[in-house]
Amino acid sequence: MHRNTSPGKIPGFLFLTAIGISILSSTAPVLRSAIAGEPQILSAQSAGQAITVDGDLGEWSAIEGITVPLIGSGGVDSVELKAAIRDDRIYVMALWDDTTESRLHKPYQWSEATQSYSRTNQLEDRFAITLAMAGDFSENKLSGAEFTADVWHWKASRSDPAGLAHDKMWRISQAPFEKAKEISGAGGVTVYVARPSDGGDRLYRPIKHTAHVEDVMPRYDVNLSAAGSIADVKAKGVWHDGRWHLEMSRKLDTGNPDDAVIPKIGQIEIAVAAFNDVDMRDHSTSGKIVLQTLPSMN
Repeated sequence: MHRNTSPGKIPGFLFLTAIGISILSSTAPVLRSAIAGEPQILSAQSAGQAITVDGDLGEWSAIEGITVPLIGSGGVDSVELKAAIRDDRIYVMALWDDTTESRLHKPYQWSEATQSYSRTNQLEDRFAITLAMAGDFSENKLSGAEFTADVWHWKASRSDPAGLAHDKMWRISQAPFEKAKEISGAGGVTVYVARPSDGGDRLYRPIKHTAHVEDVMPRYDVNLSAAGSIADVKAKGVWHDGRWHLEMSRKLDTGNPDDAVIPKIGQIEIAVAAFNDVDMRDHSTSGKIVLQTLPSMN
């Protein structure tokens, strides 16, 4: 069970309107490229040494990355990304500014007056990577584009204690389908969106507390031994010195139908988003990014 009861902070899904952005060289070229809609290129070369997914980024010092501008109201202006291939796995590093560490999601607060717990609005920090699978991939699920995507959603409270990112999918269509939610998209277009978790065990579930234990108690119990496709993405985030240090890793091809296949040499479209104590539409998003996997240089 996850029992982190630090209060964190009380607050002020993914990828709404965003713009494509090209490789960074300076602020002005970034803005011009964003307007032009050119995607950035994130290159993943063969890693010279083993990478341990523990949030310690020391193994990434020799690997080149990119700085990705983010837009939106999520409180994160940019994220540094790096990627590497070792054996049959891809590794991704993300580093972004956040003034506070938020490790609880909607926790309970004890009230002496009522002698009971009530849910707070406190939100965890999160980061997500979306990878194209089929259709007309867009970083904006409300754009009207129809596509299927793989989503690696790291959550500081609900997935990090298990050393995982929540492995999910986007299924988006302009036609209704089973278990889809109807949403008004860009320009008034109606889209139908489903965000199912990958197959396997449930990663977390809400719990309730009746008797007083501590003044602040977690709302979710995290499955520390989840199995199945939902547990494909290893992930660990460490917060220090006002920044999140996150590592993720997954097999290039898991063999599961609910996962994107990342070519060992080739390209796949992705996008990223950061959530700084925000939920739903209030987050920071990238434009479309091309993840380019390269042949080994050894």
